[in-house]
Amino acid sequence: MWNEQLTWPCLFMTDFGKRLAALRKTRQLTQQELANLLDIQPRMVGRWEQEQVKPQFDYIIKLAQALEVSIDYLLLGEKGTHSPVFDIKNKRLKELCKQADGLKSEDQDMICHFLDMAITQEKVKQAIKTTR
Repeated sequence: MWNEQLTWPCLFMTDFGKRLAALRKTRQLTQQELANLLDIQPRMVGRWEQEQVKPQFDYIIKLAQALEVSIDYLLLGEKGTHSPVFDIKNKRLKELCKQADGLKSEDQDMICHFLDMAITQEKVKQAIKTTR
């Protein structure tokens, strides 16, 4: 029977350390920042990334939450198990996207329209630059 003190079997954690480091870097977090989110010492994050030790089950859950991925993705690396919105590198934009997800449909449509306009404007600017 599993309990919080047991660690996950190595079978489920192939390339876990590499995946953890990549996710942390994609989210633009330092080991210190991730450790602060988990309330642990930064050296523990480093040991996980170097695969010197495996995290306990309760930290697997906390890591998945902090890195905004499913436990499946964190442990197994299965594609399609994390939301593409979390691939946004800009922290402020990512947070705004998460908050916008809770807005009414018409407010979300207005935000989408504004973003479409901003993106179109940038594309026009780039097209003008390349034709000069």
